[in-house]
Amino acid sequence: MLTLWERLEALESKVAKNSLNSSQPPSSDGLRKTNSLREPSGNKPGGQPGHKRSTLKRTAEPTVTIDYPLPRQCTRCLSTLPLAQAVVAERRQVIDVPAGAFDVIEHRTLAVTCCCGQAHMSRFPNGVNEPVQYCRNVRALAVHLTQGQMLPYARAAELIADLYGLTVSPATVLACVAEASAALQPTADQMAEHLRAAPVLNADESGLRVAGKLHWLHIAASGR
Repeated sequence: MLTLWERLEALESKVAKNSLNSSQPPSSDGLRKTNSLREPSGNKPGGQPGHKRSTLKRTAEPTVTIDYPLPRQCTRCLSTLPLAQAVVAERRQVIDVPAGAFDVIEHRTLAVTCCCGQAHMSRFPNGVNEPVQYCRNVRALAVHLTQGQMLPYARAAELIADLYGLTVSPATVLACVAEASAALQPTADQMAEHLRAAPVLNADESGLRVAGKLHWLHIAASGR
């Protein structure tokens, strides 16, 4: 019969087991809080001595040019000024983003009937399939916001509405991502083949919590 001390030691050894000191998989360790490996540099916040400054540069082709008119008469002698001889004295450029808006391009086919009675009708180009649909720039923006900037689908749809005044549902954003995923699948398959043929392969997993539950992201990578 085990003594209390023996039972205590057995329980402690069971709790202390992890993927480093036993055959248990790393996923059994749970999600542990990590400590940053960055060490304080000792530098003061802000730009450091010798740092190359980056300033706004003037563009050679501004989108809009506004000339501010001169008075018609001299402010001293009241003579008529030769405005045709005026030259640009100074330039200042103001950079801004355009106000939120979107373009609607209407595609139309034409129909005509020959004198012999034969009817002819032109065709829509490939990709113009629905009575009303989103174009590629809108779909690319939805994919970028969710897959590049990691925004949730609802927030990505809300951001598009706020910036451009264009109502896009989260379901539409999800469909755009699915379309991009299908288009990139051949590329992903080719990458997977290269990984399978790699002489050395790195496999790893990262823990993350989704809706309060532990999930695992498994990766495979090579030097390329």
